[in-house]
Amino acid sequence: MTLLVILAGILAASSAFMSVLYIPPLSISENSTNEEKYKKLDEWLSNLNKKGRFSGTVLLARDEEIFFSNSYGFEDVNETKVFSENSSFNLASVSKQFTSMAIVLLKHKGKLSYQDSIADYIPELNLFKEATIEQLLHHTSGVPDYITMASKEWDKRKVLKTSDVISILKSNGSSLKFPPGEKFEYSNTGYVLLAEVVKRVSGESFADFMKNNVFIPSEMHHTKIFNLLSEFEPKNRVYGFKKKHWLLGGAKNLKDLNYFDGVSGDGAVYSSAVDLYKWNRAILEGKIIPKSEYDRAFESGRTHEGKETGYGYGWLLKGKGIVEHAGGWQGFSSYIYRDLPKNSLIVVLDNSSNVFRVTSHGFRFNSICLNLQELIKKIE
Repeated sequence: MTLLVILAGILAASSAFMSVLYIPPLSISENSTNEEKYKKLDEWLSNLNKKGRFSGTVLLARDEEIFFSNSYGFEDVNETKVFSENSSFNLASVSKQFTSMAIVLLKHKGKLSYQDSIADYIPELNLFKEATIEQLLHHTSGVPDYITMASKEWDKRKVLKTSDVISILKSNGSSLKFPPGEKFEYSNTGYVLLAEVVKRVSGESFADFMKNNVFIPSEMHHTKIFNLLSEFEPKNRVYGFKKKHWLLGGAKNLKDLNYFDGVSGDGAVYSSAVDLYKWNRAILEGKIIPKSEYDRAFESGRTHEGKETGYGYGWLLKGKGIVEHAGGWQGFSSYIYRDLPKNSLIVVLDNSSNVFRVTSHGFRFNSICLNLQELIKKIE
């Protein structure tokens, strides 16, 4: 009898678990007008929000036209301030494309070369001298993961800074995990080190360089580098949260920034959906650097054997001109999708827990993004 009760409990919990993860498909008739499609999308997202499966902003655009932009939920865990078009979310790993832009810009100005060694700019890491700037951009450098190392030995009562990351790598006598160029292995460390290169080459803080050379020229007024060491918060800052009982229940707990949030480059960009639309326009119009030069960011990295990695400079390459990137950190999930030939854009920003963000097509956030990809193909 006890065993039956236990099994019943497990089945009930599994059913509740799967119901939370399940995202009903966005079903829209091919014969619907665009206005009918937008209305159906709004109803679908509103329903997901009411059921606790989405809290954030969705923006769809093509060419110079934003044809759908709406928000569902609140900027704070206490639900006192609803989202606006300027709500500024933590982009997590979507930040990497901004770091890569800074590197491309410095290369454009003749301040560095893609084939330079990382040790040319961070001599403390001479053990990594075989790894190049471009290999850091492409995640083929072999540089070890700082999060794994810091999780084991760092005093979690203190905020980890980039200088601490470098010290940990140096003091451990860390060697490369594999010869640079041998394979692709996603590396947050690589982008933290790229941000440090930007700082040392430019003579400015990474945050100031990005503000003056990327965000202001792109008219991104609600975008900035922000972490626990920053003096000022972003305007309309959004806070991340999680369900009190993991994915279940209505109650929410704050899940916003931790001791890792003293670094930048791999993350730490806060931005709004509208600002990401402006970012897309800035790339297309060459507001930061000539578009022809930035196009290199959409070329796949290669191993020494010539195998394509499917990753450019801060962009995942999906073929047929599709580039995208997702991010997840401390309750936040972010996603940007660009169809380069059609000049279509999808932005999805969420602050309601990034559990199972990109693990499978059947799970929450990733499922929402896939539905939006199918929809934008049907917009005339």
